[in-house]
Amino acid sequence: MTWRNLLNVQNTEKGFFPSSNSYGIPDIKADEFEIKKLIPYRVDGNRNGTAHFFLDDYRFERCWKNPDSQISELKKYAGVLSPDFSMYTNYPEAYQIWQVYRNRWCTCYWQSKGIKVIPTVSWSDESSYKYTFLGIPKNSVVAIGTVGVLNDPQAKKLFLQGFKEMLKQLEPKEILIYGNRLTELNEYKNIRWFEPYMNKFKKKVRS
Repeated sequence: MTWRNLLNVQNTEKGFFPSSNSYGIPDIKADEFEIKKLIPYRVDGNRNGTAHFFLDDYRFERCWKNPDSQISELKKYAGVLSPDFSMYTNYPEAYQIWQVYRNRWCTCYWQSKGIKVIPTVSWSDESSYKYTFLGIPKNSVVAIGTVGVLNDPQAKKLFLQGFKEMLKQLEPKEILIYGNRLTELNEYKNIRWFEPYMNKFKKKVRS
């Protein structure tokens, strides 16, 4: 790795994107395109669908650390969701803001390269509401994940609270949800559910 690569580890040389908030979190543009199915982002995997990043962070850190290396791969998909950098309640607030920044920066960078992107939204607890929805246009399509939420009552509670806050702040046109269904969300008509890949695999094995 050259000294220039070391200096650019946070993509500063690639520039910053316009922001309307005091944190400098980039403002993304609203994209819309046909989404038939969500598939996990893999460099060597199936690309017949829209790529999602509801994965362990290490599986897609390369999209941030070396973004140019992934552009040609991302363009092979029928659009992508933005990277779902983890937000946990035990993370320092500065780190959580950084995760949101990276999500929006990648979205803007990919859009600048002609890639269609639907923003992935995540939150931790109430303290994150002041920055975790920034940069996303109102009345647009957004994506969220529920993987693991059903296994922890506290995680489910925080998810539902954040979901209502997301509706309040973003007023999304459509919500794409990847993961297990929550009966508490049955009343919302603008939701499209996408079942996790492993659930589909299990069903095939049992049949």
